[in-house]
Amino acid sequence: MQIETCGKQIDTIPVHISYRIIELFSAGLYSSPNKAFEELVCNSYDAFADKVAVYVSPDLTVEDATMWVCDNGESMDQAGLKELWHIGESEKRKGTRDGRRLQIGRFGIGKLATYVLARKLTYVCKRNGRFLATTMNYDAIPKTTDSLTLAERELTETEAEASIGPFIRSSGRVLLPFSLFGADAVPSWTFSIMTALRPKAAEIKEGRLKWVLRTALPHSPAFQLHYNGELVESSKVDRPIRRSWTFGKDDPTADALKYANCRELDDKHFVDFEKLPGVSGHIDLYEDSLVDASKASEQGRSHGIFLMVRGRLVNLDDPLLGMEAFSHGAFNRTRIVVHADELDSNLTSTRETIKDSEPLRQLKEYLKTKFNNEVRKFHFEEQSRTDRESSVEYRLSRTSLMVSKRPLLLFAERFFSGKISSPILIEKPDPATKDALLADLRAELLEGEALIKTVDWAILGAGEPIARLNLSTGLLRVNMLHPFIANYNDAYKSVLPVKFMAITEVLTEAHLYELGIEEAQVNSIMRRRDSTLRELSLSDRESAPAVALFLKDSIADPTGLEDAVHRAFLALGFEATKIGGKGKPDGKADAILGYTETEKRASYSLTYDAKSTGKERIQAGTAKLSAIKRHQTDYKADFSVVVAVDFEGGNDPESAVSKEAVQQCVTLIRAADLVRLLLLSAPKQISLLRIKNLLETCRTPKQVAVWIETIASENIPFGPVKEMLETIYELQQKDTEAPEIASVRIKLNEKIVTPLSRPEIKALIESLRVFVPRFISIDGERICIQARPAKVLEVINGAINQVPSAFNQIYLDAFAPQTKAKT
Repeated sequence: MQIETCGKQIDTIPVHISYRIIELFSAGLYSSPNKAFEELVCNSYDAFADKVAVYVSPDLTVEDATMWVCDNGESMDQAGLKELWHIGESEKRKGTRDGRRLQIGRFGIGKLATYVLARKLTYVCKRNGRFLATTMNYDAIPKTTDSLTLAERELTETEAEASIGPFIRSSGRVLLPFSLFGADAVPSWTFSIMTALRPKAAEIKEGRLKWVLRTALPHSPAFQLHYNGELVESSKVDRPIRRSWTFGKDDPTADALKYANCRELDDKHFVDFEKLPGVSGHIDLYEDSLVDASKASEQGRSHGIFLMVRGRLVNLDDPLLGMEAFSHGAFNRTRIVVHADELDSNLTSTRETIKDSEPLRQLKEYLKTKFNNEVRKFHFEEQSRTDRESSVEYRLSRTSLMVSKRPLLLFAERFFSGKISSPILIEKPDPATKDALLADLRAELLEGEALIKTVDWAILGAGEPIARLNLSTGLLRVNMLHPFIANYNDAYKSVLPVKFMAITEVLTEAHLYELGIEEAQVNSIMRRRDSTLRELSLSDRESAPAVALFLKDSIADPTGLEDAVHRAFLALGFEATKIGGKGKPDGKADAILGYTETEKRASYSLTYDAKSTGKERIQAGTAKLSAIKRHQTDYKADFSVVVAVDFEGGNDPESAVSKEAVQQCVTLIRAADLVRLLLLSAPKQISLLRIKNLLETCRTPKQVAVWIETIASENIPFGPVKEMLETIYELQQKDTEAPEIASVRIKLNEKIVTPLSRPEIKALIESLRVFVPRFISIDGERICIQARPAKVLEVINGAINQVPSAFNQIYLDAFAPQTKAKT
């Protein structure tokens, strides 16, 4: 049964308005379709409904989409329906209507808002046992006259139920919180529905509309709103509040204004302005920002000023009431709720804005002054206190003398007396400063001052300890490139846990010296702690073949290539740290090698950058090698590397990119060559020392490719993998210490035909670590395996099966179990 035509016509309703006026007026009347829809809900509120149901079709673009509002308010009889369509007039605030609820509607034009959403608006009402209906077809408004008539129809209960029933049920569920028909039916109700929707209706977003309905209307047990069958709760912010202010209660701002007075009535507080009496409200300052730019457009705002007039929000999208911006830091954490019913006479016809007037100016001046003098001031004072008390320095100053102060003084005394010679985390003080430094430290200790005065970030290198402390300046530098710091600095909301970890390591060294432990043991303990942190941080290191495949798939993606290059250096055995940012390299990679047998420093580092563009080859200008070289200098690296899909003129030694690479001493590597290097690194035993040779001798992409091809053609003597793993495992079982390479060499050579040298064993172990990194650990001269030999061999065989077929035989020759034992 058609809801627009069902029933019997019993009268007509005259409507006086021209098509042109309604077209111009409605189109510019409401700023958003959500606000237009809200007008129908306001009618329910003004009808003294205590339950209202709202429905919006899930897809407003389909032909039969609808939107409707149903309430259990007083509804309308024949006279009421005629009054409804008196455009520009409203009887809501006239006559003898009681004071149960302040009426929102005033101008009699709210229903015209529906013109922007639909072509047809139908009302079906029940009052005094009668069922009445009328439909406005906006398309039927004559374009030549300023009047039309609507058919006023009466329906039987059966007809009313047949016409409304299909709309109020969804998937067998009734969408109303009350009954319209039958024995349990409420005595009166109104059902208003928009059909033949216009394109503007499709702009309605569910999240935004629900926010409007939650925020812009009064919510209480006496007015409950349901949206598509679910109760809509009043808008609240579920976040911790730092402090609240109540208008008129202990209110120095109002007290200081000549035109404002505070009063209390029935335990409620008010501010009476000269031109605007009876203003109430409160300000809540939250711990965190209420602004979420990603959700504000879809779900509405939570911060700013919420001006309520007769219980309805009038500044939906104007958090400042037209004032200039307040201090963002505090304002974004602030929610200001204002009730000013006396502004009703200053509202515009849409009730979305307030006319500029003296009452509004007085209110705005009060709000701005109160925010600046009380809220903003408190916020910044509290923020300063919180920042100060949450700082590492503040917390250190409050630790006991025995924890963070006395051990450092004793360290200095023992150092100057010659009992300490080579600390790791505490820098050696200058002997020339002995008397002055000791005097200062003792004075600070007596005065209760912290000896660690400042904690700051520094780039010390991946091979350096987690932190270093300078006792003369009190500066503790946390090493940003240490694997633990680099991996976990972003894992916490606050950086304090990471800084505390670094401080604890420094103080642990001081405590060990204080306990009288021999320096060799102190050094050993601190190095083992450092190794533990490093291994935990790098425990997810991937195998070189796995990273090679990932790198191959990431070549066309700028972000993916940067991450793949980082993982590639990790897989090759470097301790790699991501950096990134304007004027900085993508990362730094450190090869921690200690010293060679000739006591030469073997460790080195490099900065790296991944270059990816939409083109197949990057040009010299895109590579920006002079900037790459500055990265190397800034981060005190020995080499600098650029990885790209390809380089324009990379095979031509006379090309611009090749010449500049040689001039700047920057190594250019094609991504495909890096993939090949990763795949060859394990079976060809390409150690970090060999990669150092690559960086020392190769600059252009062609030179790098030739170097890798030379490695690929080498015949590498394959070692006894099975026997070596068994030897390491046997030694692990007999001792609590990890075996050293020298011990493994002695035991292994007793089992095999051709003895291996220490460098050969180390090279084989390093190649295994690159291939199955989670099962092989190396710490200087100490080595261990993380599972039984049979399990490690099983993992090796499984990994070989994942290697590209072109490299499969190389891996089989290098790592497949072979019998090399003595017979």
